[in-house]
Amino acid sequence: MSKDPFEELFGPADAEPPAEPRPVPARERLSYEQAERVRTAQLSTEPRSENTRRAPKALPWIVVGAVAVIAIIVCIVLVNLARGGATDGDNASNEAPATTSAPSETPTPSASADSDDAADADAADDGDEEDPNEVPSVEVGPTTPLDIPTWGATSELSLKFGMTSYSIPDNVNLQLSSPLINSLPEECAAMRTQWGITQGADGTYSVLKPAETCEAAPELYDELWGLTDAFAKSVTPVG
Repeated sequence: MSKDPFEELFGPADAEPPAEPRPVPARERLSYEQAERVRTAQLSTEPRSENTRRAPKALPWIVVGAVAVIAIIVCIVLVNLARGGATDGDNASNEAPATTSAPSETPTPSASADSDDAADADAADDGDEEDPNEVPSVEVGPTTPLDIPTWGATSELSLKFGMTSYSIPDNVNLQLSSPLINSLPEECAAMRTQWGITQGADGTYSVLKPAETCEAAPELYDELWGLTDAFAKSVTPVG
């Protein structure tokens, strides 16, 4: 005999229909509800107990971290103070020579140096006054031959004189005329005809020049004197 397919899938059908549920007494239902409340309260309080247990474990690490932060801050402050003290010490050492050298500044050395310089200047002035006939030192530069047939001599004349001519009115005094001589200012115009050379009785030659210095052009006066002196020294007899 073949089985019913539903029996093979779901098993044999119950011979009797299931009994209808019975009502639960109020006391049992109240006990069940109280037990559920207690269990729910326990579940809700368990995480708090775990957090409470974990808090004491984490507290030492928090304290250690705070102490480390405070120690770092203290070290930074101490390092900054040490650097500031070292900088102040360097500044004080650098300023020390200035403060110590200030009292040593006295007017005595400078006064003596000034007096020495004044004495040297006075000595130089005295030297000039003692030897007013000393010929100024000048740069003669290139020269050109200048023959003097009247005296049977020849000479070398500095090209600084420019286009030069001369005259010997008395056969003794040779008077020069040149652009350089004529450049003397109007205050010294009378000196323009007083430059040249003089022939002595012994056949020597000396400078012919104004007796006084040209105050309006002292540098030009000294240059004419030096160039004329060189011209006088260059005169030599011909043959």
